[in-house]
Amino acid sequence: MVRFKNRYLVVEIAHNDGRAMEDARKERDLLDAIRDAVKENFGDVGAGRAVAALSVRYADAMTGVCVVRCDRERARAVRGAVTTMEGFRGRRAAFAVTHCGGTVRGARDACVRRLSARLHALVAEGRVREADVEGILETQGKIVATAVTN
Repeated sequence: MVRFKNRYLVVEIAHNDGRAMEDARKERDLLDAIRDAVKENFGDVGAGRAVAALSVRYADAMTGVCVVRCDRERARAVRGAVTTMEGFRGRRAAFAVTHCGGTVRGARDACVRRLSARLHALVAEGRVREADVEGILETQGKIVATAVTN
């Protein structure tokens, strides 16, 4: 029996208008947007190969950090498609893959690091209070741990 090998991409979404993502159906809409980007960049055959194992494991609306799982052989195609995306839900945004790894633990740790960095940036912008950061990080760390592993 052959083990299915995955790659986990930690993606950061920065909307140009500075507002956060809407919460409703964010994972599903993000998955559809990534599938469309793969199809646009690599055609039907590339999309058919890459989309089979593609899933959004975690997405945080406030910080714009998400974890995408894909097949190891198609990770470069998915990463390329994500970085060429120009918008999400009708709003212009920049997409950056900040981590690509093969283990759940590595993806979880990278995601928590990005969440921490984004939360501290939001504190600097005055959108989040400093006193709330530790509680948010603890809660989001637990959510990431359960979402990425399942």
